[in-house]
Amino acid sequence: MTDDDHIAQLQAQIDRLEARQSELYEKLAEARLDQWKGRLEDLEVQVHLGAMDTNDRVNALVEKARERWNEAKSKLGGATSVASDVGETVRKGVESAVEDVRQALLDAKTQAKQ
Repeated sequence: MTDDDHIAQLQAQIDRLEARQSELYEKLAEARLDQWKGRLEDLEVQVHLGAMDTNDRVNALVEKARERWNEAKSKLGGATSVASDVGETVRKGVESAVEDVRQALLDAKTQAKQ
């Protein structure tokens, strides 16, 4: 085997590994999106179970989180090279929205005690 053949073989192997890495990043981003979808659904259940004055505020925050999730999900389709970035963006956006919902629920609980 010549050096050129060996280099070509290594380049082909690198190309296959890069393609596999891209697939794995996409699957990871999809798994993260599915995980956050489950968390959003849990929040929606909590919102519907709670009868409080801040229901509209909490529903708006949950809707905002769902819109972020939907936006990230649509960006993920066909964009495997940025799948990990999309997953990170979704994680940050949904975490922020979840924190807003938690704070709204705490505010509602405090108001209910008064």
